[in-house]
Amino acid sequence: MLPALRSNLPFSTFAVSPFGRLDTLFDRVFGDEPETFNRQGTAWSHMPLAMWQDENTLFIETEMPGVNENDLEVTVHDGVLSIRAQRHEPEGRKYLYNGRIFGRFERQIALPELVDTDQVEATLEGGVLRLSLPKKAEARPKKITVKNA
Repeated sequence: MLPALRSNLPFSTFAVSPFGRLDTLFDRVFGDEPETFNRQGTAWSHMPLAMWQDENTLFIETEMPGVNENDLEVTVHDGVLSIRAQRHEPEGRKYLYNGRIFGRFERQIALPELVDTDQVEATLEGGVLRLSLPKKAEARPKKITVKNA
């Protein structure tokens, strides 16, 4: 089963984005440009994310530059991983141009396997969140011994 990725931004956000170009519409439809901006530029929901697994564990890495662990919440509930965070805008700056995104964001991922929530490990280092989600025993492959009849 493939994971389902959801965004908390409405479809219409691209229309009021500072990047209101026609090619942006095509990029979004065909998946080349992430959903990142709302009208105020204060919310972002797309985080570059990688997910892989071995027999016992699901692994997820996502880039979160400028986010510290106090502004980060990771939960697993009913087979859904939720990552919520906030990146604060530095005070006192008067930007000539600001292409960076600040504010709250959330990403939800339907996990392809049942995980042991008591054993989940999360680390944030160098702007990268790394999650290790051990699969529950019933979700792991089980080798069946074949007996001679």
